Amino acid sequence: MSEHTKQATTRPIKPLFGLRQWQPMLLYACILAIYSVPLPAIELNYPAIEPEHKTAYVSPVDPKNEYFDEIDRIEGEYGPYASELSDLYLGLGQSLMDSGDYDEARDAFHRGVLVQRVNLGPNSPEQTPHLYLLATIEAALGDMDAAEKVLKNIYFIHSNTYGEESPEMLPVLDRMYQWHMMVRPPGTLDLDYEDYDRIVELTKEAAKISAAANGENHPETAEAYRRLGEAEFQLVRHMTGSGMSVAPDLYVAKTSSNSVPLGFGTEPVYDHYNSGRKAYRKYLDSLIADESTTPLQFAEALAELGDWCLVFERRSQSRKYYENGYQVLIQNDGYEEQAKNYMSQPRPMHFVNNAEPIYLEEIPADLQEINLDVSITVSSRGTVRNVEVLKAPEGLSERDIDRIVRRLILTPFRPAMKEGEVVTTKDFIWKYSIPPHEMAS
Repeated sequence: MSEHTKQATTRPIKPLFGLRQWQPMLLYACILAIYSVPLPAIELNYPAIEPEHKTAYVSPVDPKNEYFDEIDRIEGEYGPYASELSDLYLGLGQSLMDSGDYDEARDAFHRGVLVQRVNLGPNSPEQTPHLYLLATIEAALGDMDAAEKVLKNIYFIHSNTYGEESPEMLPVLDRMYQWHMMVRPPGTLDLDYEDYDRIVELTKEAAKISAAANGENHPETAEAYRRLGEAEFQLVRHMTGSGMSVAPDLYVAKTSSNSVPLGFGTEPVYDHYNSGRKAYRKYLDSLIADESTTPLQFAEALAELGDWCLVFERRSQSRKYYENGYQVLIQNDGYEEQAKNYMSQPRPMHFVNNAEPIYLEEIPADLQEINLDVSITVSSRGTVRNVEVLKAPEGLSERDIDRIVRRLILTPFRPAMKEGEVVTTKDFIWKYSIPPHEMAS
């Protein structure tokens, strides 16, 4: 291997933008699960090896070296803005992200964007894959303002190309929504009002465009209204506090001193609550009007709205939606078994994301996941009490167990039903899992 190749992994990309201190965060992996772009193909010439040595052989060739060398070759032959360089910088950036070199990856994506803009124009949609990964890097480095500027640029590029109210904007809005759900999901500790409001605006615009383009009764419009309702409710939940919130119309803004209002009085909170309720109502209306909607789908939609009513202490309304869902099933031929299983056991409300504490300071080397049996009582109001961790594994301290208990007590559950009535469930065994990434390292 040449000395040039040996040095490639440490060779910095020529700086176009200022670099900042690397901060280790691993948002990249989950983003690529949705937005990954295939890496440009580069032939890797590995040395030949004997079959008996294959399992033990580790190639000395780093894929980043190949990208660096190919970029040098293209630049030497065709110049720094050759169109082929855009895909190569995209592949190089992804490879650098794989190894945690976020600063250099960011510079690679910036260079790829520059090549696209020189060749195709400053507002070319082709630069979008680079820009999403740039936003991901900025989020990973903790600069959400920079990430949001990139997302706004993506929106401007596509709205400038298609028009703000064009149906062509729906995939763009959906992708931006998914980006927020993966990188900054509701419940993340450092989210603020603006973070939640961005999701509301995205879903509101998507619902408006889908209703105009597809009609109110289209399945995509129904899903758009569901997302809007959930976004509005998540914003209310943020404004009123986590856990089982007080009713929005009873809300009084607080600060740590309990003396200076946050600026979120009863009126704006209740406005968002009403907007969410109206969006969910439209969601249900769309499902009713769509002949392809099954009774089970509609019953689950009613239960979901019942969940939100329960979170906001609307217990009588919540019970009504749960019971109506049961009646939808029991009154339709062929759904008797589904009616029997409908809300047969308590379960956490899917939209609640409480921050997971870090467990087990001393982890066995071969431990992949902890699965606990936890006995709980779930009341008809969805509150959890009488939490007991059964047969805690070695290494799980009393402090860890206390954290699990507190977390479960703060988690609203959908209560169970028996024969169409909401009931309290005692001694319910909940399977509580702690994935490896939530353990101390």
